[in-house]
Amino acid sequence: MIQLASTFIALLTLLAFAPLARPQNQTQTSTADYFLVLLKHPANPPQLSKEAGEKLQEEHLANIRKLHAEHKLLVAGPFTDDTSLRGILVLHASSLQQAQDWANSDPAVQAGRLVAEVHGPWQIDPSAIHEPDSGQEMQRYTLVLVMSGDKWNPDAPGFAEALKPHAAFLHDMIAQGKIALVGRFPFSEPGDLRGVVIYRVALEEAKKFAEDDPAVKADLLKPEAHPWITGKGVLAPGLPMQ
Repeated sequence: MIQLASTFIALLTLLAFAPLARPQNQTQTSTADYFLVLLKHPANPPQLSKEAGEKLQEEHLANIRKLHAEHKLLVAGPFTDDTSLRGILVLHASSLQQAQDWANSDPAVQAGRLVAEVHGPWQIDPSAIHEPDSGQEMQRYTLVLVMSGDKWNPDAPGFAEALKPHAAFLHDMIAQGKIALVGRFPFSEPGDLRGVVIYRVALEEAKKFAEDDPAVKADLLKPEAHPWITGKGVLAPGLPMQ
């Protein structure tokens, strides 16, 4: 069985010693070509022997190193709670299909041990992503998946106006230094995932902040919070590892 958390820790150790370069011929200010990949553990993955699992893990790592070396992968990190969500990747691609093809190149995905769910374009500020520190240290964050609430209806009159307090709330959280990275997906994005917020605080505090969001109180949005880690320096400082 692939131990995804240890896999990502090994990956981040490797990435910490490599420059986080931007893809050539793509501008750092573009927000139309960032894609979020949710790596999920399927309900009934194929069973592997210890030897086969270790070999697949090595291939999984090699592929992620390859994506990074090719300037396609910008951020990686595992969730640390016990759910089907195992980790995320942030890819810099020219289209959703290209990002999906890159995510599907993972041998663990091809073997059915992981599922790569790609969302985007993810409308983020790319200047919030940095080169990692030269050490091997990692930091803790809380990643909040912002889902459609019961009253989510982009076609309703005045819906965009109703979301303005949500935008103001996030702007205030950023100004207070509570958020490391935030981005939304287009209204046309299929499914219920509307955006992602990465808080620089622990899980319970982030949950409280998320519940204080005016759009959450109005039942337009619904937060789903998970503890998450990534390499130190990739984002604005989070919390030290316990």
